[in-house]
Amino acid sequence: MYKNIEELTLNTWPAEQSVLLEGWILRSASGYTKRSNSVNPLYGPSETGHGHDVKQKILLSEQYYERAGLQTVFKITPYIRPAGLDDLLEELGYRMDSPSSVRILDLEQLPPLQSRHTLVISGQLTEDWLAAFSRQAKLTGTEPDTLCRMLAASSLQQGFALLLKDGVPAACGLGVIQHGYIGLYDIITAPEYRRQGLAEELILGLLHWGCSQGASASFLQVVLANAGASALYDKLGYKEVYQYWYRIKD
Repeated sequence: MYKNIEELTLNTWPAEQSVLLEGWILRSASGYTKRSNSVNPLYGPSETGHGHDVKQKILLSEQYYERAGLQTVFKITPYIRPAGLDDLLEELGYRMDSPSSVRILDLEQLPPLQSRHTLVISGQLTEDWLAAFSRQAKLTGTEPDTLCRMLAASSLQQGFALLLKDGVPAACGLGVIQHGYIGLYDIITAPEYRRQGLAEELILGLLHWGCSQGASASFLQVVLANAGASALYDKLGYKEVYQYWYRIKD
């Protein structure tokens, strides 16, 4: 029912390269985030069929990522094809990683925005936003450059949000709009400003911005181990629609 959300997540959080393998989508982006560096087996036969054929596709996937200098990672959702792929990957030694929740929110009942601080939302990736996010997320090496390339290449409508407290960047986040949905990414608050309601203020600001741009619903993805973020999304009214995890070959 929510397979379209999976397509939206692929579109709104881009990779540097996407390769098709008989319905599987192999994405890579210099290793920055598992979302952009994993196999997304969304299409193809629903049944396992001949095990050799599926194992051959797994082998070809492994060869692709080996050439890219990356681990082979599969994203496992309720919509994987074939349906028995997760069990097969486990048999082949792939470990489970990062169980996560996909949640959606109807924006019709969005509470009014009560701004206590300065929220700046830009339609383009700015140096200020990139610097603030890189610092707060502790990006290292070439990660900021990779993120910049990924986001700058997208033609979808983006909103780069920066929340300022006393003129200092305290929280930041990204909203990307497609097909009436605004997807939220990279919501982060600087450690010294946490537990002050700034993330909630930033998210509500992004959602109101999304409404002004024609969005009627929102989706996001949160790692289940992140209890603080999950509690905030519960408070805002986000409802889980399915879970996913990754299978990683070490």
